[in-house]
Amino acid sequence: MAPRDFLAVVFMAALLYVVVRVFDSPVKWLLRVGMSGIIGLAALWAWNALFIHHGWGIGLNPVTGATIGILGAPGFLLLVAVRVLIL
Repeated sequence: MAPRDFLAVVFMAALLYVVVRVFDSPVKWLLRVGMSGIIGLAALWAWNALFIHHGWGIGLNPVTGATIGILGAPGFLLLVAVRVLIL
């Protein structure tokens, strides 16, 4: 391996290390919000399974999933409260 190739590999490894360190926290946050959103959509699905026949269904879409993903349980309660107030 030529010295130039070795320096290129070292530079790329250092650059990869810096990129991983810089984006580590935001990626963890996005994954946590995504998992919370998926769990929240499952909770909304269960809510709809129980209450859609009474006219209290809440739409399953990315906005409701993001609301629950970011706010958690209070976001779910917020969506339920908004749905009750709209009736």
